[in-house]
Amino acid sequence: MDDQAKEAKADTARQEEQRVMAIHAVQSFVLALIILAAAIVLLIVLVLTKKDPGKKEERELVSSVRVETIRVGQHQVRIETQGVVRSLHEVRLAAEVAGRVKSKSENLVAGAAVKKGDLLLEIEAADYQAAAARAASGLADAKLVLQQEEATSEQAAIDWEKLGRGQPGELVLRKPQLAAARARVESAQAELKRAERDVERTSIRAPFDARVRMAMAEVGAVLAPGSPVAELYSTQQLEVRLPFSMLDYGFLREGDKVPVELSAMVGGERVTWPAVLDRLDGEVQRSTLSAYGLATIRPNAAGELPPVGLFLEASIPGKQLEEVATLPRSAVRGGNEVWVVEDGRLAKRTITILRSSAEELVVRGDFKTGDQLVLTRLAAPMTGMKVQAMAEDTEQ
Repeated sequence: MDDQAKEAKADTARQEEQRVMAIHAVQSFVLALIILAAAIVLLIVLVLTKKDPGKKEERELVSSVRVETIRVGQHQVRIETQGVVRSLHEVRLAAEVAGRVKSKSENLVAGAAVKKGDLLLEIEAADYQAAAARAASGLADAKLVLQQEEATSEQAAIDWEKLGRGQPGELVLRKPQLAAARARVESAQAELKRAERDVERTSIRAPFDARVRMAMAEVGAVLAPGSPVAELYSTQQLEVRLPFSMLDYGFLREGDKVPVELSAMVGGERVTWPAVLDRLDGEVQRSTLSAYGLATIRPNAAGELPPVGLFLEASIPGKQLEEVATLPRSAVRGGNEVWVVEDGRLAKRTITILRSSAEELVVRGDFKTGDQLVLTRLAAPMTGMKVQAMAEDTEQ
């Protein structure tokens, strides 16, 4: 009986537990239905009560850029080059006769100035004077013989005429002897002139106003014909040889002589000299692909000329270009493109570079005076991009 009571009590407990679980399940299901219904109602309310936001205005990003006004017009090309001053007339004096140096001018030293006709060096002339005297004596003898032959010829003609035997022959009139006597006179005259020239050649003189570059003979030295004596160069007729690249060469003016401005730093000051580009070399130097021009230097306002060997800078006006603009090099993109601002938006322009320097470019392109050139380097510029233009000198 006790066992049956225990089992009945256990069955009752299990049934009660199952009833409680069933009640909890029903409660959970009902709660879920309530939540779902509340969500549906809330969604319907939100849909019915939402407001129309309208169109939201899109804002376009605007970049600020510095600009410079383009000016199209004429441009005078200036060609810059360099060269070294050299003398237009340089000469190396040499002995024309052999002999011992008898005397030497005190001005025959490197750096000294000499005048045209100054006696620079004298060679002992005694032997040449003796030779001139012998030549003079020989000329006198030859003239005497000629006079004797002329007298003899005249007498032979008279004697033949007295005989009356027709026309006399050349031997009778001594014409061959006369010709030989005249030839000896001419030879003696030439010999005397040569001897006198040798005497003159013992004195070596300056051929023009010059400065001595080098002296190569001293008193007591024995010179042979052709021995160098001195090197002279003119300080009044100077020129400078100027190189031109092929690009610059194409912009040189043709025709009239072109003025050149030469300058150099002397004593801490820049000194200038005027010059004229007289001529151009007709040949291009292959090693450097350069052409050369020669400019004659004129005295400056102070009446001075530069010293020979001075390095000069030259500025030469070239051709005048039409319908071009000068742009800063920093504004060029990709080698031959620039950006301009049109109606507040970017536009690309292609240019042709004619001249270039470290800071500027002379170009032709599809723009006009008044166009605004973009100077600011944008990260990703695009055609049509909206920008705000500011003058180059605007303070940020």
